[in-house]
Amino acid sequence: MTAKNESGQGVAFGLGATLLWGSYPLWYKPLAGLDAYHLLSWRVVFAELFLLALVLLTARVGTLRSTLKTVRPANVLTVSAVLGLWWLMYIYGIMTGRVLEVAFGYFLSPIMSMLVSRVIFKERLTSLQTWAIFLAVTGVTLMAFELLNLRSFPWIALVIGFCYSFYGIFKKKVPGDPVVIQTLEIAVLLPFAALFLLLAQAQGVGHQFLQSGTRDLLLVATGLITVLPLWWYSLAAKQLSMITLGFLQFVPPICNFLLAAFVYGEPVSSLKLAAFSFIWLALALFTLNSIRVQRAAAAARLSVQMRTA
Repeated sequence: MTAKNESGQGVAFGLGATLLWGSYPLWYKPLAGLDAYHLLSWRVVFAELFLLALVLLTARVGTLRSTLKTVRPANVLTVSAVLGLWWLMYIYGIMTGRVLEVAFGYFLSPIMSMLVSRVIFKERLTSLQTWAIFLAVTGVTLMAFELLNLRSFPWIALVIGFCYSFYGIFKKKVPGDPVVIQTLEIAVLLPFAALFLLLAQAQGVGHQFLQSGTRDLLLVATGLITVLPLWWYSLAAKQLSMITLGFLQFVPPICNFLLAAFVYGEPVSSLKLAAFSFIWLALALFTLNSIRVQRAAAAARLSVQMRTA
């Protein structure tokens, strides 16, 4: 396969993954009869089943065994806890008609990652990163004023943004095949999800299967749409540059924003639009900084190769 074809295939996998991630509200909204805890639990159960099937079908059993021998349980537990809270907040936001706030949280996440790196890991920020954080804080403040008028606060957006940021940071401590690693992460959540569903069934609440075929299929699909984009994105990551992958990360929140505004009719006031504008400008600076860093690193590598040639 030529490099050009590989690049096209990588873009296809990357777009497929991010568009599917961005379509989650379309899958969850029809399940509005279930609360966020039930939906999260079923998602964990079916996602783990599909992940185990994928591990078998793609001959990753050996990788799974070797990973179990080398991975640190404490790191996996930490990542799993953050993942569980992240998914819960995302589902809760969708089910309560706050898709716009969910999108805001995802747009915030790269900026929050920089902030966390500065505060916790004492990493130095470039001037562009400093301006990006300033603009993001301005956007959050405007969004807070907008939601405070509605006697609310953008806590869902902030929790999602922080979870996404910390998940990426903690994920570095659990290296390995992304499909295998997520299989382990969700395996940690599985006993809690199964126990919750068993107790719910004993009390006669929650979803009863074989009563609505559409709902049954949608619940099973929550597992499939968790696994497929993860697999596709892992394939794309092998063929695309970090800059391209960074741009693709903005596709899901853009989809969420468009769905909230044009499909679910969530109000986009001038204050909300101003808040998003500041976030988008911050992301533009963040992306420009990433491009500069990538080009500087590439130039440094080329210089080293020329000196050693």
